[in-house]
Amino acid sequence: MILRTGVITLLFTFCLLGCTSTTKPLVWQVKDVAITDFKAFEIQPVINATGKNIRNARGKNIEPEILSSLTAYLKEQFEVKNLQLIDSPQTESEVLTVQSEILVYEVKSFAGPALPAKYRVDLCILRTRLLQKSSSNVVAEIVTVNQADVGQGLFEPKSPEYVLQESAAAVAKEVAKMM
Repeated sequence: MILRTGVITLLFTFCLLGCTSTTKPLVWQVKDVAITDFKAFEIQPVINATGKNIRNARGKNIEPEILSSLTAYLKEQFEVKNLQLIDSPQTESEVLTVQSEILVYEVKSFAGPALPAKYRVDLCILRTRLLQKSSSNVVAEIVTVNQADVGQGLFEPKSPEYVLQESAAAVAKEVAKMM
């Protein structure tokens, strides 16, 4: 009976541990510039600053999909937070350019590449800079760390893009706080 209880407790703990690991974003902002003075945002395509191609657990190059998906998620999350994206001619002094780069993107499979995504760890460290479009001066910088750990999706599998969605949401949330 004690052994059965111990095994059940261990299995339950394994299912709950490591579901998601996200640290609070690191935010830096220039003190003498009021971000509220800006009216719109121009989101540039996300770039890979890792120094290597982004590959999945099986070694396939997934860099184009990751970069385009993350750019799309950033645009989507800015709209969700009611942050106006540039769609009409604006005065350059009223526009902030959003430049994001992936510093780290890792996909590690602890159970081998043939097993499903639920046995994987995805990690994304994203640096986003807000620049004045007129001068290219950095106004703010946000660094987010998002990770989906082993155990993620044991009952409901998450897509590999879960980490990207969470990274984009964290950036948009921090920018909305600054406004």
